[in-house]
Amino acid sequence: MRLSRIGALAGIATVLVSSRATAQTAERPAAKGWEFVGIPALNFSSDEGFGYGVLAQIYNYGSGIQPYRFTIQPTLFFTTKGRRDAVLFFDAPKLLPRDWRLDVNVAREQQLANPYYGVGNATVYDSTKERAPDPYYYRYGRVQLGLVSNLQHQLGSRSARVLFGVGFTHAKTDATPYDSGTTFLDAELAGAPAPEGNVNFVRAGLVWDTRDREIGPNRGRYADVIVQRVDKALGATTSYSRVTATVRQYVSLTPRLVGAARALVQQAGGAVPLYDIATILASYKSGEGIGGGNSVRGLAKNRFVGKGIVMGNAELRWRFTDFSLRGKPSFLLASGFLDAGRVWNGAIQPAEVFSDLHAGYGGGLRIGLGQSFVVAIDYGKSSESSKLYIGLGYPF
Repeated sequence: MRLSRIGALAGIATVLVSSRATAQTAERPAAKGWEFVGIPALNFSSDEGFGYGVLAQIYNYGSGIQPYRFTIQPTLFFTTKGRRDAVLFFDAPKLLPRDWRLDVNVAREQQLANPYYGVGNATVYDSTKERAPDPYYYRYGRVQLGLVSNLQHQLGSRSARVLFGVGFTHAKTDATPYDSGTTFLDAELAGAPAPEGNVNFVRAGLVWDTRDREIGPNRGRYADVIVQRVDKALGATTSYSRVTATVRQYVSLTPRLVGAARALVQQAGGAVPLYDIATILASYKSGEGIGGGNSVRGLAKNRFVGKGIVMGNAELRWRFTDFSLRGKPSFLLASGFLDAGRVWNGAIQPAEVFSDLHAGYGGGLRIGLGQSFVVAIDYGKSSESSKLYIGLGYPF
């Protein structure tokens, strides 16, 4: 299950209030004290429609601690294509003693029309299937309620950390959202009940982080290997494992131009249920795919899913101007990107890694407001479709 901070939000009407003024330099200065960002959460995604709600981000920097001592981020978010989310995210990289980092995510996520095209790398999309009386043919309903928490601790090197996590989630699905008639999932189930169950897990991992900053880094590497076990002994409905390895590299090509790349390999084994098949693990926040604003842009969300996943992303990020907004250092950044990936029903076949790839390409704009708040606009194109994403932050 994906339980994470909502990343598909953008402030059209933005209110920036800080408890303390910040000195400005040519480089982004270290913030101090408290920073509060509260916005009417208005966004758009080609996959989920127009979004609306309320987002708050509260940061405490102490005397200038980077990236921050802790952040609290409550969110209420709805979309015109059936998303209904209430999320509370807490992240404390520098609050606990002895270099322990804690993050906790509590969420109720409801998607009345979640995409599903089947499992595997060769699933077929036929737009004529979505015509009345079956407009939600490639959709199903999903409601998830749960809690996920991770603890990280530095090892001998200040760049290395060990990670331990737990999660408890209940998921319920509906094969015919909005009682819409026939759907792909309904036909696949052939009269069997829609899946419902618990995804309770433990996880462990290793993290290597040499980035100069966590949000919009200019240089360094961020890599993690995570092993997760979902087990009936923990109260899960089925038992299975998932192993994910990700490397993200950032290179400062000029003072204003950064090259960013990500390579990801994930393998699951066992009885992975429908409501968790699209999950892609990460040490900070998990995602879904492939397809969507945080994986292969230009493809429909979760267009290809499977137990085995290989994915790569490359971006050029050009920070072309800096300015001040309400006393806060801000910037504009343009980017160009190329994404590609593929999946397997079962085990990854090394000989097939570079064959039958699904790719997307495009460009984007980032508007940095203050130390940590970044509004994102991306436009991606693939052989199947073109997609627009308006949200927050960077995909990696």
